[in-house]
Amino acid sequence: MRAILTSLTLAVAAFATPAFALDEEPCGKNMVCASNPQSVADAVQAAGYKAVLSKSTTTGNPMIESAASGYNYSIFFYECEDGKKCGSIQFQISFEDDGANTFELANKWNSSKRFSQMAVSDDKSLVVSYDVATIGGLNRKNFADVVDWWALMLGELSKFFKENPAPKA
Repeated sequence: MRAILTSLTLAVAAFATPAFALDEEPCGKNMVCASNPQSVADAVQAAGYKAVLSKSTTTGNPMIESAASGYNYSIFFYECEDGKKCGSIQFQISFEDDGANTFELANKWNSSKRFSQMAVSDDKSLVVSYDVATIGGLNRKNFADVVDWWALMLGELSKFFKENPAPKA
């Protein structure tokens, strides 16, 4: 009976959750919104980091290149309609396969981290990411905290790789 209820609950949750949510409202003054990529780039710079706004060659969605804690990383925009009205962003760094990128390594990271996740992709590259929904906007102070958390996670990543086999960036 419990298995049936669990399956039913999961099925209801899947139908109740929208596939994606576009941010239809204009980004408010002094707010940071994925629907306004320049607001994200400006907020990253205001937090003290570089931010080069461009477009993803694979999706055509906005993309920001930045760096923190000795690593270059990207901010990808998701839930976009024709490259606009995006609803969320993902901070992401990827490491090529060097033979040490294992599910065990990713699970070890994930077991102790709350704000980021590590995964091994199909091509065996190691991907560390941090997703942030921005529907309705984040105030600049909140977004600065998001960027600080990401920079902290990158610093933790450096320590983690010193204690574990380190992939190549």
